[in-house]
Amino acid sequence: MDCVSQIIDFYNRNMISEDTNSVDMRKIWLSKLLVKLMTSFNNNQTDELNLKNCLILLVNLFSDNYGPDHYCSSGKDVNNLPSNEKSYFKEILTAEFLN
Repeated sequence: MDCVSQIIDFYNRNMISEDTNSVDMRKIWLSKLLVKLMTSFNNNQTDELNLKNCLILLVNLFSDNYGPDHYCSSGKDVNNLPSNEKSYFKEILTAEFLN
């Protein structure tokens, strides 16, 4: 199952229109594809890397998330942090990356 090409083809064909029927159709298509993908994985017809790539692509194309991640445009800019918060932030990052 080459789900990446299926996802790209569907996205290119159907994401232009924003009417209600189109939105419902996308939800149904997405649900059916997820079931097909998981069934294929359970039957060892899809490997783990392909499954992971397909799921990442689905999330990025169909999640209606406009930022690169959930934390985009939230929180404080590092340049605007007071010095005590900057040092605390550096300690947390250092501990995270050293572990």
